This record gives sequence, C-alpha cells and structure tokens, in this order.
Amino acid sequence: MMIAEKMSSPNTRRAYLSDTKIFVSFIHKKYHLSVLTIKRTHISGWLAYLNDQNLSRNSYLRKISSIKEFYKFLVIDEFIKENPISDFRAPRRHLILPYVLSISDIERLINSIKPYENPKKIRLLALVELMYSTGVRVEELVSLLLQSINLEKSYLLVRGKGDKERLVPVGKIAMKAMKEYLSIRNFFIKNNLFSPWMFPSSSDKGYLTARRFSQLLKITASKAGLDDKKISPHSLRHAFATHMLAGGADLRVLQEMLGHTDISTVQIYTHIADDTRRRALDMHPLSKKIL
Repeated sequence: MMIAEKMSSPNTRRAYLSDTKIFVSFIHKKYHLSVLTIKRTHISGWLAYLNDQNLSRNSYLRKISSIKEFYKFLVIDEFIKENPISDFRAPRRHLILPYVLSISDIERLINSIKPYENPKKIRLLALVELMYSTGVRVEELVSLLLQSINLEKSYLLVRGKGDKERLVPVGKIAMKAMKEYLSIRNFFIKNNLFSPWMFPSSSDKGYLTARRFSQLLKITASKAGLDDKKISPHSLRHAFATHMLAGGADLRVLQEMLGHTDISTVQIYTHIADDTRRRALDMHPLSKKIL
C-alpha cells in the first residue's frame, strides 16, 4: 500500500495500517458497506466515531491522514473513480498537551534502576539516560549503530525519518552511563559474534525492540511509584524537550535536536514549559496573597 511505502518508521507504518483496518471494519459493521462504495455522509459518521474516542490531537489527525492516503491509493489504482474524502479538511482540535515527567520524576525513575549490579540494569540505565539527554525517538534510540556514538566528542550520529542524519550532543551523565554499558555490551551478544547494533539482542531485528524497552520502562516506573500507564519512551522525549525549553534552550536548536522539519511541531513544548513555569510561580508565597 502506498501509505506503508511512504512511512519511514516501522512504528508509523504499523499505526497507519492499523488505522486503515479499523476504518474498513467500522464501515462494514456500521453501514454494511464496502469502503469502495461509501459517500461523504459515511465519512462524517466515522469522524463522529473518532470524536467519541477521546483521542489525542496527533492520533486524531494521523487517523484522518491514513484514510486520505488510503483513498488516494484506491483512486490511483482505479479501484474507485471518485474520492469521498478528497476535499475534506480536518477540523481543528483543541490543543491537548502531552503528559510530561517532572525532573523529580526522572530522578525517581533513574534511582529505581540503581543499584545496577547486573548487565540488564546497566543497559536500561544507559537507555534512559541517553534518551533523556538527547530526546531522540525511541526507534532511533534502539536501532543505533555501534559506530553512531563518538565517545571523545560526546555526540550521536542519528538516522531519523527519511534517512536524514543529524548530530546530537550527549550530556556528561548520559555519556558516563553509555561508557559503562559499552564495557559490558558483549553480554547481550551470543557466542561473542559481531553485531553492528548499539543495543544488540536476540530479537528478529537483532537489536532491543522499542516494545521491549517500553515494557522495561513501565516496570521500572511502577517500582518507582510512578503511573506506568502515563509513562513510555516517548515520555522521556517529551521531558527532554520541555525541560530544555524551561531552561532557556533556543527553539530552533531544539527543533534540530529532535529531528523535526516543522518548527510548529516543537512549539507545543513551549505551552508545556510555560505551564510548568506557571505552576512553579504558584508555589511562590507572594502569589498566594491578594494584593
């Protein structure tokens, strides 16, 4: 399918294909129709269904994008003549700010990994520290090549969406965790065979999967007394961006580090950082007095 070919990230491809399958199933169950014969009124019914799902803004827009691409494919391959969603514009949604871990939450998460006396804990600490230090996407993180890290100059060479490469600096604490991990990395390689991956494993991909990292992170969050339902690898990326902006980082620099082509995608973090500052200001004793 065209949409699957266009998406560079495996996770994104899976999401778009899943969106399409759910749409096809909805149309069949709700209207007893094929997606080849529906009209705009049926699209409106599907949108009403989406609105009832309490989706995040990004998920909502992605699902619409999935179906628009799906119908482009059907027209191009001549399955249908008219596209029922061609001139449709996604309605504006209220900005839903993502959940962001506080600095103290991050500290609790990291402290729950320690003492890291075994290789698996050392690897997990390296993953958490590196993601929080760089803000890379989870798939970018787990699929890093061994040669991607420059230990002397403290930076990563990250291959992002569309195979675009970018250099991302790594903080001292994260670099220390990475050096310790690299000293025991061979523990994860069977029979001491060569592996090109930074985080090798016995998975079909040859490296630790994003799903497995997410599972380990949730287990760790639960041990730390945090809400594991709200925590994922993406939470660390959100935390990185928000804490950087709250600390005065330049928006353009942050855009480059995150690997976003559109700065408007990064601007959501300014709302979160502002909200964080307001909550901090509310703690000031003078803010509680009526002037």
